[in-house]
Amino acid sequence: MELEIIACDRVVFSAEVESISTRTPEGWLGILPHHAPAAFALGDAPLRIRTAEGERSFRVKNGIVQVSPMKVAILVDEIEEEHAP
Repeated sequence: MELEIIACDRVVFSAEVESISTRTPEGWLGILPHHAPAAFALGDAPLRIRTAEGERSFRVKNGIVQVSPMKVAILVDEIEEEHAP
């Protein structure tokens, strides 16, 4: 599925992904291709995406996840990529 992560001032990430996981105020959320359309709020949350090349991790501060069956858009106020030590 296609994922776009958009911050206030730039496109942070845009590519095909295999899965997305993050935490909403209601709990953990996993998104796979063909997920039912939905929208979720994000506060201060981890965001993990799996691509064919591996996994990437981000830290989101305030955002919205909009899901359609083959595309996910994540709009955020702030985002920072977390790097493995």
